[in-house]
Amino acid sequence: MVAADGLVRLRNSAGDFAAISLYGGQVLSWRTADFRERLYRSPQMQIRGRAVRGGMPVCFPQFANCGPLVKHGFARTSWWHLAGASALDQETGVASVCLVLQDCVQSRAFWPHGFQVQLLVSMGKGWLEVALQVLNIRASAFEFTVALHTYLDVADVRDTALTGLERVSYIDSLVPLDEQNNEVLFSQASAPLRITGELDRIYFKTPGELQLQDRDVSTLRIVQSGFLDTVVWNPGPAKAAALGDMPAADWTRMLCVEAAQISQPVVLQPGDRWLGSQRLAACD
Repeated sequence: MVAADGLVRLRNSAGDFAAISLYGGQVLSWRTADFRERLYRSPQMQIRGRAVRGGMPVCFPQFANCGPLVKHGFARTSWWHLAGASALDQETGVASVCLVLQDCVQSRAFWPHGFQVQLLVSMGKGWLEVALQVLNIRASAFEFTVALHTYLDVADVRDTALTGLERVSYIDSLVPLDEQNNEVLFSQASAPLRITGELDRIYFKTPGELQLQDRDVSTLRIVQSGFLDTVVWNPGPAKAAALGDMPAADWTRMLCVEAAQISQPVVLQPGDRWLGSQRLAACD
């Protein structure tokens, strides 16, 4: 059920907990049974009226500034609807809930397409999965880019190592365009990625699984399906201080590892659908 604060709360048979906001269709919290919070959420965030800093924002139908719409699209600042009550499977112990966002008069004013987005949140023992399904429900095709902008909570990002991206091609948003006004393509080194400051990269055609090692004491498996790309982002100290909606020092407490579809925008014909998912699994 939806509480008065607009949040849906899930608890599975193992004692894991998640909170999902109807505003933005956004997972705001995921705590495993050991009471450890696995998603970063800014203590200065305000639900309603602006994008929420933290959790798992949904970027749709546009990632960042890859198009004419507001940055990261309108899904993360729209009200979603609950598609039935949350459920607990007595056999598997998995808790789940489905949220829906559909085109309306307001959305068609700046993005004139007929769509329905379904967000299925499932939570088992030690894992959380968010599946995003986009349907074309009108008579004309449309194109979109999309991402799950996942903020992971870490003890200190400078002591983390992200494995799985070795030798993968990427563009670095912090590097200026070349003389022909094109983005410069790089290749990740053969060692795990370590973060020492601001980082903003889009990795292309990434493996289906990455692993985030946090201070050599815990590992988080990050598995994605349907998404071709992965974004890794951290604001670093200077940009964090300028953001205004998170403490400046919190840049060390978070790392965004985002399942994304950017390099090849999705084109949906009438009646077609697209599905992508990201699963986080604690391996402590």
